[in-house]
Amino acid sequence: MSFRKRNADQQPRLPPGSRLSAYNGQLLISTGVPSLDDIMGGGLPVGTVLLVKEDRATTYAQLLLKYFLAQGIASGHHCALASLDEDGNTLLRNLMWLATSDADMDTDDHEDAAKNAARSHDSDRLKIAWRYAHLKKFETSVRAASSAAEPTNKTADSKSQSTQNEPKPYCSHFDLTKRIPESVLQESRFSVLNPTVADITAESEERDDYLKLLDDIRELVVANNFSSALPAQPNTLRNVLRIGIHSLASPSWQSKSQHDLYKFFHALRGLLRFSFGAAVVTIPAYLYDESPNFVRRIEHMVDAVIEVESFAGSKLHNDASYTQNYHGFFYVHKLPVLNSLLPPSTKLSVLSAGGSNDLAFKLRRKRFAIETFHLPPEGGVGERRTEPPPEHNKKEKRAPRRLGCGSSGLGKQDPLEF
Repeated sequence: MSFRKRNADQQPRLPPGSRLSAYNGQLLISTGVPSLDDIMGGGLPVGTVLLVKEDRATTYAQLLLKYFLAQGIASGHHCALASLDEDGNTLLRNLMWLATSDADMDTDDHEDAAKNAARSHDSDRLKIAWRYAHLKKFETSVRAASSAAEPTNKTADSKSQSTQNEPKPYCSHFDLTKRIPESVLQESRFSVLNPTVADITAESEERDDYLKLLDDIRELVVANNFSSALPAQPNTLRNVLRIGIHSLASPSWQSKSQHDLYKFFHALRGLLRFSFGAAVVTIPAYLYDESPNFVRRIEHMVDAVIEVESFAGSKLHNDASYTQNYHGFFYVHKLPVLNSLLPPSTKLSVLSAGGSNDLAFKLRRKRFAIETFHLPPEGGVGERRTEPPPEHNKKEKRAPRRLGCGSSGLGKQDPLEF
């Protein structure tokens, strides 16, 4: 058998802003949150559906959806947004944007770095637990790659040529205090899907928003050459379609039957399996607490399920000491498993560790982060953790021993004394 060298020009090129998984070779795209990418095993696989269960009192699920769409615009992907509770164009203009330099990092990051440096200095002076000094430290968070500052003194022609030649980023660092520029929105490929436009004259009983949304997504996939089932021309660079659906199954969405939502998820998953696209769907699961089987069926029809539980408005967590360090719990109910028996996070993840770690999230001024949950020391750091012995025990020890039959006479109790 002769050896034939592969030609790099004949190999299919990856879409911009994507990479291959080191675990199963699946094509991955970033969610925009480095810690969430780590939990997923490197990123969200193309052709999958991620379900985010919303919180009752906060909009953290909507924030994750904004991260997903903002990363798609930064990577040059085609993004589509569907929402009936809020205006899609308003959500689009309120997207966060890139941090242009390392100075835009949150001040809490510098404080954490100072604390870690102090701990490393103290670990060199270990005396009792000196054996643990050279062990690897336990990672509780995932750091984002530092973003270089964008040049501002370039002309329009040179800037356009440089942006075309530079590869698109996989995962960018975003600043929550910044908003996406209007010029970037005009150059980006974005579609706002409104399922109620065509059926605005129809009666409420005849409206099926899920079916209309599915038809719009199918038309978008076929028209823009995102389908992998349809043949493409040679040397054609594929792109990725990002679909974001906000508050699906809320009272604003109308359908003929309750089973129409199940049909929508089943058809959406089958459509994305044979296309270069991924979807992030947020659903108000707290509205269906009385019928938990409704949400449980939907979880079986998607590839990944995560839940955000905030401490805001909770009487159980308000008085707890850990609310000073975290803003809520982060649950991972299901992970995507494609071309493998186990999820990639069992081997590649730092935070989840195969689902055995407890996770929590914190919202800082400029970024959203998911970390391993740790309880603070009981009573605080400055208080004494062990109580001194009672005084009556000391008095008993100081009292003289009684002498009895068989005692040695030296004030010590004999084991044979009775």
